[in-house]
Amino acid sequence: MTIRSLVPAGFFALVAVAAFCVWAFGGRFFESEKTMYAGCAAVFLGLGGLALTPGSGLKEKGAVPRFCLAFAVAFVVYSLIWSVAWFTFRNTFGEIVGSFAGLLGLVAVVRAWMKFTFPLLTATAVVFLWHTLGYYTGGFLYDSIQGRGAVGFDFIASEPFAPLAAKLAWGLFYGLGLGLGLGSLLQMSRQTLRSPS
Repeated sequence: MTIRSLVPAGFFALVAVAAFCVWAFGGRFFESEKTMYAGCAAVFLGLGGLALTPGSGLKEKGAVPRFCLAFAVAFVVYSLIWSVAWFTFRNTFGEIVGSFAGLLGLVAVVRAWMKFTFPLLTATAVVFLWHTLGYYTGGFLYDSIQGRGAVGFDFIASEPFAPLAAKLAWGLFYGLGLGLGLGSLLQMSRQTLRSPS
């Protein structure tokens, strides 16, 4: 990982916080959990690809809009697969299976659309690792900030601050993790372009 992959991760984390604001501040306006997830996904679709482009090395003419479109389609694939797994199992197994299968789909779409040549499973494993670290760190803070779990912070577990802070903390760390994974993916794409054939 290089500084270049940290830049898109930071921007992507801001997008994730904006997406989790839909849950934190607007959850009551949605008819169901599924429509609320769709609202969160819409933020990622609109801004996620663009957030990943600074420092990405996408210099070819038209590469940035093409990547943003590829990312949007890929994120739809990821979201659908993750949602099916989550709503089927509603447990850690569903989260993990949905994450890996969804990220495999995301990486495959971006790889094919952008004509990247990095190994599919290796790239998916890297993105999955970072995503999982961010997702579960965020989940840990989500519980802790609300005074739950093994390390509950009882002194700040008050309404309405704690639930809002907990949701935004989860968004921040989820975004950092997935952003680092996707930044690494773009770094891999640059390395394969520089490699002699």
